[in-house]
Amino acid sequence: MRSLFLLISLSILLISKDIVEVFSGEITSTKEHFHAMGGVILLYDGALIKAKEATYDKDESLLKLYGGVEMIRKDENRVFSDSLEINTTNKKIDFEKLLLTTDDNLWIDAKEADRDKDVYRVKNSILSSCNQKNPEWKMEFDEAIYYKNRNYMKLRDAKLSFFDIPVFYFPYLVFPTINKRTTGLLFPTGQLSKDEGIVYQQPFFYAPVENFDMEFNPQIRTKRGLGVHVTTRFVDSNSSGGQLRFGYFKNDGSYAKSHHFNQEHYGAEFRYSSTNFLPKSDFLDNYQQGLYANITYLNDLEYLNLQKDSASSLISTNLVESKVNAFLYNENDYLGLYARYNIDTSKQSNSDTIQEIPALQYHSFMKYLLSDKLFYTFDARVHNYTRREGSRAFQTEFDLPITYYDSFFNDYLDLSLTENLYLSNVFFSNLQKKGENYHFYRNFHTLEVSSALSKQYSSSVHTLYPSIVYTKPSFEHEKPLEYKDLNEEQKELFVTQTELENLSLGLSQYYYNSELDLNIFHRMGFINYPHSDLPQGDLNNEFGYNKDNFNFYSNLFYSLDKKKLHSLTTTVGYTKSDYDIMMTHFYNYDLILDKKATSFLHTSLTHTLNQHNQWYASTDLDLSNSFTHQWSIGWTHKQKCWGAKLSFGQERIPNVDKSFKNTSLYFEISLNPLGSISKNIEKDFSRQGSR
Repeated sequence: MRSLFLLISLSILLISKDIVEVFSGEITSTKEHFHAMGGVILLYDGALIKAKEATYDKDESLLKLYGGVEMIRKDENRVFSDSLEINTTNKKIDFEKLLLTTDDNLWIDAKEADRDKDVYRVKNSILSSCNQKNPEWKMEFDEAIYYKNRNYMKLRDAKLSFFDIPVFYFPYLVFPTINKRTTGLLFPTGQLSKDEGIVYQQPFFYAPVENFDMEFNPQIRTKRGLGVHVTTRFVDSNSSGGQLRFGYFKNDGSYAKSHHFNQEHYGAEFRYSSTNFLPKSDFLDNYQQGLYANITYLNDLEYLNLQKDSASSLISTNLVESKVNAFLYNENDYLGLYARYNIDTSKQSNSDTIQEIPALQYHSFMKYLLSDKLFYTFDARVHNYTRREGSRAFQTEFDLPITYYDSFFNDYLDLSLTENLYLSNVFFSNLQKKGENYHFYRNFHTLEVSSALSKQYSSSVHTLYPSIVYTKPSFEHEKPLEYKDLNEEQKELFVTQTELENLSLGLSQYYYNSELDLNIFHRMGFINYPHSDLPQGDLNNEFGYNKDNFNFYSNLFYSLDKKKLHSLTTTVGYTKSDYDIMMTHFYNYDLILDKKATSFLHTSLTHTLNQHNQWYASTDLDLSNSFTHQWSIGWTHKQKCWGAKLSFGQERIPNVDKSFKNTSLYFEISLNPLGSISKNIEKDFSRQGSR
């Protein structure tokens, strides 16, 4: 036997062929045993372990550590314990009073625990991510299993408490222990509806790899039926990604009959975007490129509405549009390829719905012609309007504006003259009535006189931009008929472009402070159509002010012909560190159709009580009809380990006959890193509300 009373190290070969390295101020050892005291550091099985005292018994293969034990493993959680015992043969670890922490500040305080490889089993424990001494929320449970290598935990008989007040009980709970995409059940959603019974959804999330995941959303509505939506999301390169969703729902026969629904609702959605979809080449490397797809197929709107969780988000429009856009451009040229496909859900069949598949556009950006004072742009478009039944058309359009620009009087006066040339050819097919192809040509002249003035003051800069623009149609020719004389099945396929003689006056001015922040802007505009039924047009006045904490905006249109205010938008806002106030008023008078005025007022207030708490309120008033369109009030709480949101409000939802009132209470609790629990309670929104 030997005793050393200084900082020494000892390496021991265990029965399992592993080596334990011991650093301590005092070590007593034999061939079968060692005892280290006076502050011990051990290196064993890839872990660094600190303790006040350690012993090892070779016959029992037990490594024991006592007093303030701390175990740190590379790329792993920290473990604190009063004492631990390691079986060096099977590497099972028993803890006495364990404190386990994860990378996301989640901690577990257990009276007893053991670890077998990468699986922790803890009993009589408390879990939280808040301050350990006095946590705002905590989860107490009888037993839990923590799978370290799979980053999730299973709990039994768990009780969630806020400020020591129990609020939820979970007989069984599974959740990830890290803030990253992991496979598992998501929090369910549910509500009670008078019309549909108990509505319950239990989503499941599947994430096998970093760039791909799937979400399964089965749902049951006890008085209506059941179905499922499956969403697949993917990233196929550093510059592209998308998602694909399928859905199916089957109504009970009695429900479908009483509500005049289809018995089945089904559909599919595809979203994709890419900024680098063409193959690599020296030629294409000089161009920016993009591809965007938004495609929806469905048999009726209920396919989409069954995915919504509130009445206000229900879709009421019958027209569902799918589109694909692809483009390629550089500083000189632009090339675009588009497609539009429409499904009108009000029709039994869409065989006569007009589709635009495809459309092609080429645009040449500004290029000089002969000198730097003469330039042009060019735009060419091709449209294929098609459908399975009914008339079809193939249209080509060419637009060529040629501009002469010069400045005079030491750049105080700018002059531009533009000749605008336009040609359109429409070729019809599958007409029920005999009709000829349509050709349209027109050109018009534009004269613009303008100036750009600037003056600097001691603490501000003022810029002024006056302008006069005169447009004069020159030549217009249609053959074999004018557009108005085409038959209806021809006119429904396309519209033609015409230009009226007009004179417009404009004045824009801007005030900047010494830091060149925009404080004031003012724009005025007037346009006159001398040969129109309403020749004087509208006077437009737009004004904005933004300084310190106050901002103001106004945009006015006044009809000089009708001598009546046409439209007015006004916004006033005031912002400080602890509150934000905004008020917006919209006014519009329809001068052509119903000759009626609409007036809406929106107000919102947000008040920050402190760094954790904020409350807000908003309302939308229909002043023209004297009723409240929407109001809501709410509170949010945010801090590192948890957050909450509570809101209560009511909105009026338009319907064919009358409006509906929808009253909702929403609350959400977020526990970091466990996730969120939310609930939206709506009063049965099928009830009609009175004004």
